[in-house]
Amino acid sequence: MLEPSIQLLNKARQGHYAVPAFNFHNLEIMQAIIKTAEKQQSPVILQITPTYLEKIGDVAATAMARAAAKEAKVPVALHLDHSNSLSWIKWALAHGFTSVMIDASTLPLNENIAYARQTVEWAHAHGAAVEAELGHIGGIEDGQETGTNPNMGLADPVEAVKLVTESGIDAFAPAVGTAHGLYKLPPNINFSLIDTLSSLVNVPLVLHGGSGIPDDMIRKAIEKGIAKVNIGTELKVTWAKAMTEALITEQEPWKTALKVHEEVGQVVAHKISLCGSNGKA
Repeated sequence: MLEPSIQLLNKARQGHYAVPAFNFHNLEIMQAIIKTAEKQQSPVILQITPTYLEKIGDVAATAMARAAAKEAKVPVALHLDHSNSLSWIKWALAHGFTSVMIDASTLPLNENIAYARQTVEWAHAHGAAVEAELGHIGGIEDGQETGTNPNMGLADPVEAVKLVTESGIDAFAPAVGTAHGLYKLPPNINFSLIDTLSSLVNVPLVLHGGSGIPDDMIRKAIEKGIAKVNIGTELKVTWAKAMTEALITEQEPWKTALKVHEEVGQVVAHKISLCGSNGKA
């Protein structure tokens, strides 16, 4: 069932678990996410970046995600991830996304607030929620370098309060030491910062760069107040490995998809367990 993103996040925050937010990059990955969430009885957020909306086809990608979410036996939200374009924000809201992320984190704080405030005005008029980011969450996402302002680091608590209160955003993604993509070394997550931010801002906190973070760090971040964990790269890597193996002996697309569903589903199930969202549907 398609449900508002903020409803899932508020329940998670109150219940001291996190909603896993999985980026989908094609039909097989999306199907694996939904099927596994149903088996685990977990709410999930399906999310996609503007890059993949362009590559897959915006109308096609959104139509299949909305249809899958509506037919799912568990709560599913649909989220636009990492958009620095107000045009994509408008498009997503007009096409039924239940939340959007405006990423103006590389801009000066007042400009970040202004972009977020404008997005909130549009989104709330559509019954949708808004996520915004503060600080430097670097790395590579969907082939694009992210958080490229070298003068930015971890989210500043004073600036975080200003961003959240003056913009009216519904969810906050602070830079706390994670990065997009896979890690060569374990991330240096500032858990005390998460703890501080959780006490200062009255909105759910979002952890970006969730692929490859050691399990104990994910659990600790949630204990400190994280209510949404983003996972994308691990699903792409698993899809590529599973598809490569399947194509050695099988060329029928629906049969190769079964292999992908199995392998990607195992990753999804593990992340759901880490987030503590299993059984929370």
